[in-house]
Amino acid sequence: MAPRDAIAPLLATVCIVFLLFKASKDVQLGTTRFQSRPSPALSCRRGQLRRELAFKFHQKGFLAGVSGRSPLLVFAEEKKEPEFYDAKLLSIEKAAEEGDVYKLVVDSPRAKEQYQIAGQFTQMRAGDNKPGFFAIANKPGEESLEFVIKKVPGTAGALTELSPGDSVEMTDVMGKGFPWDKVSDNEKYNGGTYVFATGTGFGPIKAMIEAGTFKGRSNMKIYYGARSPNHMPFRDQFEAWFKEGLLGDSSEMPIIPVYSCDENMAKKENGYVQDVAVLSSDGVDPATASAIICGHWDMTNVLKQKLTEDFGMPAENILTNF
Repeated sequence: MAPRDAIAPLLATVCIVFLLFKASKDVQLGTTRFQSRPSPALSCRRGQLRRELAFKFHQKGFLAGVSGRSPLLVFAEEKKEPEFYDAKLLSIEKAAEEGDVYKLVVDSPRAKEQYQIAGQFTQMRAGDNKPGFFAIANKPGEESLEFVIKKVPGTAGALTELSPGDSVEMTDVMGKGFPWDKVSDNEKYNGGTYVFATGTGFGPIKAMIEAGTFKGRSNMKIYYGARSPNHMPFRDQFEAWFKEGLLGDSSEMPIIPVYSCDENMAKKENGYVQDVAVLSSDGVDPATASAIICGHWDMTNVLKQKLTEDFGMPAENILTNF
């Protein structure tokens, strides 16, 4: 390679390193908040900055939140454009009383047949925007696909502005989903099942619930984070799920809402999922416990550390969908 031909790759590498360094600083700031417990207003602002950073990574091509690999490796690899085909938007509605989260129902016979495991996802795009990754939010085997999407600039925002009957471009279904088979033996894994989800990350957890994944499961705890009660999608379905036995065998509601920006709630209900989670190891062999995590980077990383180092849970007992 001639010296001048090496300039472009070199500049690209420098830019990537700079972005990763900046991201690590932001994530470090985000991590310190879990120890210092700042005011709700400051916590909300930091949450907003985290979401903006995640969106910038998505714009730049960083897909670690889906692939689970190093952002540098993902960015550096040659991207192969997947095949997109037309699907039909059947309905769109607000997913919660407040906020910009929407529930979209899409008709795609092709994707419906491919969708087998809760936690799988697809790429979708609208207009000239770059494709985005979106997890499926209803159980496999239904006649259509459901998505929970937050309105932000780009593809997500464009999708939430469509009308029923409009065409949506999407790819084949991707991902391994949540490998529940690894911990599905309730007699072996009876030391507690902890589920952690925030925002639209609750969508694939909802798919697991509706699929009956947790029926008969002992010692369930589902920590679900949102800005406030009115920003929490599917809150009105909790009781029905509980009565149908879809939330395990507990005699008490196992879903524990966690609100990051509602000063009117009790102190124990304020904060972030990774702060509020209580892991009981009294008389429990951590090797018999399991966890499912679906959320943003800093929450996932902090929880994995908390579960493995503080609680002693084997890493293989922690399930993600990427």
